[in-house]
Amino acid sequence: MLVKTLAAVAAGTALATIAFAQTARENRGPTPLVAIQDEAPAKLIVDPPIPEQLALGRVFIQYRTENLRILPVFNRTALAVSPRVGHLHVKVDDQSWPFVDTSNETLVLVGLPPGPHKVLLELADPTHRPIPNASKVVEFTVPAPKASH
Repeated sequence: MLVKTLAAVAAGTALATIAFAQTARENRGPTPLVAIQDEAPAKLIVDPPIPEQLALGRVFIQYRTENLRILPVFNRTALAVSPRVGHLHVKVDDQSWPFVDTSNETLVLVGLPPGPHKVLLELADPTHRPIPNASKVVEFTVPAPKASH
């Protein structure tokens, strides 16, 4: 009886795993080794700052892209690369010039004074032109440091 029960549980688990499994393409997107015809527009997805870090005065902003690979490639020739490549422009508090991020990692800002802030994240092509409809503004408040006793 125990053997039949264990066999039934194992079979159910195997079927559930197969039903929820994703292909590598579904999880990672298309391979970067094959050109994509009629690429979908680049998309930027941005999370609000991580609250626990913001409470400590550190701004950690996680983001991801769709239909664009973040790479340190900067030239006109790269405009023809498929799948599409680019990088992230970041402007803090309406500064007139961006800094460039090609890490594709969590954006980290430290040293901002307490108070409200605004960060513009925008996808840019390899020639530094912003990609239309691929930007987000993140607004947050850095708390004042807690007084020590």
